[in-house]
Amino acid sequence: DGIYTPVHRPDSGGAAPLEGRNVVVFVMESMSAEHSAHLHPELYADRQVKGYTPFLDSLMQAGYCFERMYANGTRSIQALPAVLGSIPSFKTPFVLMPQALAPTRQLPRILRDKGYATAFFCGSAAGSMGFGAYARSAGIERLYSREDYEARHGRDDFDGYWGIWDESFLQYAGEEMNALPEPFFAALFTLSSHHPFVVPEKYAATLPDGYTRIHKGVAYDDRAFRLFFERFGGEEWFRRTIFVFVADHVSSEKFAEETRSYPGNMHIIGFIYTPDGALRGEVGEVTQQLDIMPTVLGLVGNTEPYFAFGRDVLNEPQRPRWSVSYDGRFRALTGEGAVVLDDSDMDVQECPATPAADSLAQNFRALVQQYYTHIEKKSYTAND
Repeated sequence: DGIYTPVHRPDSGGAAPLEGRNVVVFVMESMSAEHSAHLHPELYADRQVKGYTPFLDSLMQAGYCFERMYANGTRSIQALPAVLGSIPSFKTPFVLMPQALAPTRQLPRILRDKGYATAFFCGSAAGSMGFGAYARSAGIERLYSREDYEARHGRDDFDGYWGIWDESFLQYAGEEMNALPEPFFAALFTLSSHHPFVVPEKYAATLPDGYTRIHKGVAYDDRAFRLFFERFGGEEWFRRTIFVFVADHVSSEKFAEETRSYPGNMHIIGFIYTPDGALRGEVGEVTQQLDIMPTVLGLVGNTEPYFAFGRDVLNEPQRPRWSVSYDGRFRALTGEGAVVLDDSDMDVQECPATPAADSLAQNFRALVQQYYTHIEKKSYTAND
């Protein structure tokens, strides 16, 4: 614990500039950083199409942008506990472990206990990918799926593969948010920028083809978010909401050479947007999906101890600034380079040549040991 602890004890005297606001987290399928001309201007300098997320880029510039946000895994099932629970997945995805059935206090549960209504939206069928079961375990009360959408709007908006087109489902989610009591927490998982990379026929000829099969779907989702903001931007609840945008992982479709290998193959879109401009700025240091939950809790004024493997980017400068993951070896990406630990004996295989390297390696080894100790004990709360 003296080297690294997942227990956070916020300063009760800290600032809470956004206390009482709603929180909406958009977990975006395969939204790699390379799709964005704002995050990767060098990739589009000599290209006719300047990126595939122009609307999201505009929000990044008007919000609080994590320029070096990295995924903690490569699968959607790893992303949800990382984003909503600040719990990583190493050798086995956390939610697939039997130990994951033990009680947790993830972001939805903490906010629910503070009086927030909680909801989870995904346009796939109920039960798909285990998202609904995970959402329930994380403390979410209301679940909205393809079946709920079709009960309200009919069956014409099914994409033929996985679920409801994102444009239609985002509009539906906004309608439901209109009716939620405030304050509320809502998470929404998008799905149209996924294999087999199709878009509604009415947009097939107007959206840019791009350089990979996914780019048309990315441009479609960017448009879907713009239409969501245009329709609901005048609602009172909208103005009182913290919007978090974060990808679940990098796309399997890549076009830039630097995104084909580590760490580029983990670099994702991630930012926070407040309609009134209350939170603005750019974070140039390494951040990760695990940092979303602590940062949101800091923004809404949480003063209770909590359990999380990330850091509050705004209020915890003493915690390591890294992104952790596992690909056969344990990796921690820092601003100086990567710390890599051997899978079996936890010896350091690689480490940046800096005076702080030994401390970084020691902190990372302690994080991994804490993770598996808590898995073994099935203890994921600050009081265990």
